[in-house]
Amino acid sequence: MSPNSDKQVASESLAWLPGFELFCLVTGLAATIIQHGLFRLSSGIHWEMGFVVIAAMTARSVSLGYRYRVNRQAKEFLLEHQVDAAIIGLWLLLSLATLIFGGLIELPGFDTWLSKFLLVTEFSITLRGVAGIVLIVRRITAGGINPTLILVLTFVVLVGIGTCLLMLPTARSEMAPTQDFATRLRIALFTATSASCVTGLAVVDTGGPQAYWSRTGQTIIMCLFQIGGLGIMTCGAFFAVAMGNQLQMRERAALRDLLESSTLGGVRKLLLAIVGFTLLSEVIGAILLSGLWADQPLGERIYYSLFHSISAFCNAGFTLTNDSLMSYGDRWQVWFAACSLIITGGLGFAVLHNVIQVLIGKLQSLRKKSALNLPGKRVRLTLASKLVLLATAGFLAFGAIGYFLLESTGPDQSKSLLTRFNEAWFQSVTFRTAGFNTVPHGEMQTATKLHAIALMFVGASPGSTGGGVKTAAIALAILALVSILKGRRHVEFLGRRIPDDQVKGALTIIVLGMIGVMKITILVVLFEPDDRNFINILFESVSAFATVGVSTGITPTLSPPSQIVIIVAMFLGRVGPLTVLMALGGRTEDARFEYPEERVILG
Repeated sequence: MSPNSDKQVASESLAWLPGFELFCLVTGLAATIIQHGLFRLSSGIHWEMGFVVIAAMTARSVSLGYRYRVNRQAKEFLLEHQVDAAIIGLWLLLSLATLIFGGLIELPGFDTWLSKFLLVTEFSITLRGVAGIVLIVRRITAGGINPTLILVLTFVVLVGIGTCLLMLPTARSEMAPTQDFATRLRIALFTATSASCVTGLAVVDTGGPQAYWSRTGQTIIMCLFQIGGLGIMTCGAFFAVAMGNQLQMRERAALRDLLESSTLGGVRKLLLAIVGFTLLSEVIGAILLSGLWADQPLGERIYYSLFHSISAFCNAGFTLTNDSLMSYGDRWQVWFAACSLIITGGLGFAVLHNVIQVLIGKLQSLRKKSALNLPGKRVRLTLASKLVLLATAGFLAFGAIGYFLLESTGPDQSKSLLTRFNEAWFQSVTFRTAGFNTVPHGEMQTATKLHAIALMFVGASPGSTGGGVKTAAIALAILALVSILKGRRHVEFLGRRIPDDQVKGALTIIVLGMIGVMKITILVVLFEPDDRNFINILFESVSAFATVGVSTGITPTLSPPSQIVIIVAMFLGRVGPLTVLMALGGRTEDARFEYPEERVILG
């Protein structure tokens, strides 16, 4: 019998091994969750669970290695299981490094080589579990399902996973009070939704002296708003591209709609640019913000800097202090570094990609001109980028000037002109999308709160990490008004005509946003006592729906039904009410006929 025949027989007789490998993965993940999710495991049980994790990872690796050895098409098998191969290779490499250099690395709670090896194994098997979820998302995306439905479902899954992780005992700090299951579930669901939808509202302290969440819980929250800011579909496609895989046509189409890309061919480059620029911005932001916590130990300083940098870029608004950024309001790291991260994250990935292309094109053009005296390839700003950039600049200026003038009429005039200007600038940035604060928003003038509500309703830009009805929609509505006043039949901007369907889409988004805010506010008013200040309830409702996260301080005191309403509002605001309606409505086809036209009276 030939060697190939032997391999074929061996492969057919081991058809049960993939199921065994899946069992090992699930068992290892369950043991890891038990290890780190439950308090006060005895030493014996701790090492028993550790043995299960190591045995599961080892058995899975041996099984995959044996299947590769006996497979007739080893190269194709390796390509099909490249994720497993990469993670097993990483596990072996880290294990070897731990064996050689383990004595030089000091980790609290991991004093022996065996404990460090267990940590590496747990990391590897968790990484494979995350990769499995990503692969499932990719298959669903490429399966021809309505992209809007996929978007809604991915956020449902993210919120669900986040809630389960935050329900683990180790996610709560020792300062957390003893509560019944329903209360803990509501707090975990509220926090997971707020983080996944990059909002920032919280019913308990995320950090500070009375922090409800432990460092494990804070890390879970940070991962949620990082993934929520980028989107699960974006993350899944990026890992596929990073592994060298090709995106399927349906997957490209779904991502094109999600990322606001104009062409299918540009999706791959846009994905790499998005993740690369995001990580680079967050690292630079962390370096700039590190000066705020110079008095902390190095490890704490790095963690605080990364947490707040990611929170700012993703427009999440979560902080590890109990007063947001009020203690640091006069520091340049807040009014410059944090604001830069917030604005950049709120511009939209397609706009950022276009701006970067233009800058690179100009640099290349200058270099070619100087070398050969020839013009380089010209990349221009798209009309969408120009609209977003102008609208963003306009709303920032409008917000800062409005806040400065309105608060200048307040009773507290003891602050210097520079301090008042810094506060006005920061609130203008944060009101539209971020959720941080350097002043107590509950003490603002009523007129200032209304001004803030208007800015929150506008929100960030399309395809960004922020919420709201988006700057582009408001800008198109203003342009439509201008075209009516000028007697023009079409909406025009910078010498270009905007398609009527986009104008109608913008007006639809604005109307749905107003309806959503009104319904949410009505429900919260119904569930709250009569002595509540209505403007504070409206402020809270708009902040939740626009996924901003600023608050007048009433969030923790809201009744449980009101908190559920706010949870729904944050979810609807992140995915968009129009997206939810389209997802529930399914696919539609263009009508092949038109009715006769007849005019109606408008007023």
